[in-house]
Amino acid sequence: CNFDLHINCALLQSSIAPNFPTSLHQHPLFFIQDHNDEVNRDCSACLKPLSGPIYYCFDCNGWFHLHKQCAELPLEINHPYDRRKHPLTLLPKRPTHLPNCDCYLCKIQWEGFVYSCSFCKIELTLDDFFSPQTITNANHEHPWTLLSRQRSFVCDFCGITGDCSHYICVICDLLVHKNCISLPRNILITRHHHVISHSYSLPQQYELCRICYEEVDTRYGSYHCNASDCDYIVHVHCATDKAVWDGKSIPEDYDERSMEALDESINWITDIVEEMSFGEITVAVEIKHAYYVHNLRLTFSGEMNDDGQCDGCMRTISTPFSSCEQCKFFLHKECAELPRNKRHPFHKHLLTLTNSNAVLFVCSACQSLHHGFNYKCNDGNCMSFFECDIRCILLSDTLEHPSHEHSLFLVHNFSANCNACRRKSDPWNMAYRCTKRCDFTLDLECATLPLTAWYKHDRHPLTLTCFDDFDPSQHYCDLCEYERDPNDWFYYCAECDNSLHSRCALGDLPFLKIGSNLDKRLFLKHPHPFTIMKNIWDCPPCKFCGEVCNGQALQCKESECNFSVHWNCTYHLR
Repeated sequence: CNFDLHINCALLQSSIAPNFPTSLHQHPLFFIQDHNDEVNRDCSACLKPLSGPIYYCFDCNGWFHLHKQCAELPLEINHPYDRRKHPLTLLPKRPTHLPNCDCYLCKIQWEGFVYSCSFCKIELTLDDFFSPQTITNANHEHPWTLLSRQRSFVCDFCGITGDCSHYICVICDLLVHKNCISLPRNILITRHHHVISHSYSLPQQYELCRICYEEVDTRYGSYHCNASDCDYIVHVHCATDKAVWDGKSIPEDYDERSMEALDESINWITDIVEEMSFGEITVAVEIKHAYYVHNLRLTFSGEMNDDGQCDGCMRTISTPFSSCEQCKFFLHKECAELPRNKRHPFHKHLLTLTNSNAVLFVCSACQSLHHGFNYKCNDGNCMSFFECDIRCILLSDTLEHPSHEHSLFLVHNFSANCNACRRKSDPWNMAYRCTKRCDFTLDLECATLPLTAWYKHDRHPLTLTCFDDFDPSQHYCDLCEYERDPNDWFYYCAECDNSLHSRCALGDLPFLKIGSNLDKRLFLKHPHPFTIMKNIWDCPPCKFCGEVCNGQALQCKESECNFSVHWNCTYHLR
């Protein structure tokens, strides 16, 4: 049955919930009086942390659960503040809005239950339903009073138009959303290295949000950097997005300079063994790296073996690099100098550098298979199991790419067709978009494609090429000899007129360590481990598809087997 339970979960006392409406959830729910903090999630209805008695769905693998209070809500209500006659019906999610809808619910990305009247176009979130008459908050000196009648307004704290229930400060003449009352004054986000502060008005001038690159209306609330030489500003809804902010506020007495000094003192992962001076520049020519047993010597220039790989990022090695010649261990200089801990725009928690050695992992950013170093989230409450390869960690929240004339900016949870490979990304993935709103998008896999690659029959490097205006009869790959789609990016040598698919130029497994063995537990139908090989001249056929194994492939070296197989053909063995 493939059914597993933690011991504490198995001991929970539960009973099936009778008569729960299938319009709200299709599976039976189980009532649990006391979950002993074993269910560390948010309620699927009100989106608040679970506490007390709960209802739980086992069929959804723990992704649907309700407070007892939310599970027993009435299916229909009269609007508490609006006198129109139609009742509001409880729905498990808001009605489908247009893709470019600018309503308040879409802006805050409400994902819980709503009370809705399709005829009047009224929606009431559970957050509104449970709203108290007055609210006091330490971030504002006066109490907030609930307005009993809904009307369209612009929130003074976030600048977003809304028609939901809202609160007023009569003394300051401010109208705000309920959720905006509790906005923290100071926060730290993944997109900026300084603390940013909330203000509900700034001198009016044209400003671009440095997260979404749309205009910030400074008559209303925004987050900005107080550093004297920094003009960073962002929308409130961009700064408080779950993808860029960990939900924690920064205290008023936070000393940013002392924390930066402390981080630097504990963040080094290398010890300097020997230094050399070149004029006014001092360079560490021999280091001791925390993830390697021997000292590493720095190389500035020289002939390189095309098969040499950096053991950190798994890219082809290039100067300058540090190495142990005895063990053939190489690190690019920038990979050797990576910090132990790092904040990054891709993830809202602190990331820690680890060495996966021969352990295979999938990069959470570009979805590529990898060996080598990675940055991993160790936050115990993080549900994304985030780990990122070094190629991706060297990216930032903006990108200058030779394929496009404008700067690109990072977006989270964005689904669009990539202009390089034309594949549509999953809605939970990241991508880069044009800051000028051109219809141009790059997924992370294509954004990290190397700008050059090598081909065994060409003495020049092949250049990543983003358009193909050649004669249609020339749209073929010189390696596999199959047709190329002229709309896809490819690698090209203008001097020798060689064109290759990007996958043919890089191989199926470009970021795995050549010569390493894969754990045989990956292939349950084969008794021996596979070795990662790079076939350049002697290219054996694949055991399963019969095609030639060009570039990286897997090989079983045991005498009774002695065969090669493409990675994509190993599904026969799993």
